[in-house]
Amino acid sequence: MSTLKVNALQDTSGNTLTFIKQVVQTIKTDKFETTSTSFTDVTSLSASITPSSSSNKVLVRAVVCAGTGAANSDNKIRLLRGSTVITTNDVFVRNDSISETETYVIEILDSPSTTSATTYKVQARAESNEVFVNRRNNDDAMGESSITLMEVAS
Repeated sequence: MSTLKVNALQDTSGNTLTFIKQVVQTIKTDKFETTSTSFTDVTSLSASITPSSSSNKVLVRAVVCAGTGAANSDNKIRLLRGSTVITTNDVFVRNDSISETETYVIEILDSPSTTSATTYKVQARAESNEVFVNRRNNDDAMGESSITLMEVAS
């Protein structure tokens, strides 16, 4: 068996290769629902990361299992860094039936430009009925949602 130990890897031009510096994940297994027509924080669907360099980026991946209280309602979810919305457009949670859930994925490479603890979270809003996370309208069948943060060295 051989062991290779290095302090840094470089390409043939001498440029340091980038790496994933850290990974943080929160898995939400409990249920959430809202009838609010204003965006509301989805409880237990947030994660914090402290970048090691202000030039590093954070790859944010939210996977949300969502259902709706009325078929074809245009409920929405979005992603925030602190209180700043970082999704370009809100994601529509639009199920054909109240008896189903869909999995929605939001993935963004963010530049928080800080070495302070930074929190990312998911918010949801109902159009005219209800929006559910980790369950569907007609029963308590459970789903699972997550938010994963990866610090990428630049």
